[in-house]
Amino acid sequence: MAAAPASKLLPNICLTLFLSLILLLLFSLILAFTVFKPKQPIIVVDSVSLLDLNVSITDGVHLSLSLNVDLTVQNPNKVGFEYSESTAVVIYRGEKVGEAPIPGGRLPGKGTEKMNLTLTIMGDRMLGKSEVFSDVVSGQLPISTFARLPGKVKVMNVLKIHVVASTSCDLIIDVKNESFGDQLCQYRTTL
Repeated sequence: MAAAPASKLLPNICLTLFLSLILLLLFSLILAFTVFKPKQPIIVVDSVSLLDLNVSITDGVHLSLSLNVDLTVQNPNKVGFEYSESTAVVIYRGEKVGEAPIPGGRLPGKGTEKMNLTLTIMGDRMLGKSEVFSDVVSGQLPISTFARLPGKVKVMNVLKIHVVASTSCDLIIDVKNESFGDQLCQYRTTL
């Protein structure tokens, strides 16, 4: 039996390689969008506590305030989550009155990281608001905290999907008892 000429085998080999490559790409895409489908990282506020609260209303209002915020960042993905440097802020009546840096980092797949932030409030920024005197006299100081972590999830080291995880808490500080009243925290994530 005579062997087939090389000119007839070459198209068959090329077609086989081409079809194998297409199947490999299709298989990779199916894995990328099923098994390795990116999920949104989550920031959870574990606790918020007062470190320092000094209020005086003699000769006007004098105020200094520091908060300790414990956060947990959870990565539900099977691949790592890389997040950029960011900032957690304290807001009083729509104005930023304090902040703390959040360093960038990387969480491995299914990883969790605890963070402890100290937010010092700049009293002079609060005193610029006309409502601060009435809030202090009433004994209830409303503030909000907000933390945001922008980052990316790499699927199979090919696809980079940008995600943002954020959390915010609305808090009422009981000035007389130096404690927290109502607390409402919300967690948001976006792909």
